[in-house]
Amino acid sequence: MTFMKSTDKNIRKNIFQQILEDKRAIRECIQNGGNIEKVAKERGIKFATPL
Repeated sequence: MTFMKSTDKNIRKNIFQQILEDKRAIRECIQNGGNIEKVAKERGIKFATPL
């Protein structure tokens, strides 16, 4: 059980890190005038509102 608990924490941490990396990629794309739809498709991001 101890192993599973530590694994769950690592998964949650990795998900949080992935979200932060996605946010940075989106921000960089917007600032550089890139194709945000391409970034979203590559990273598997779904936006709540249409662009």
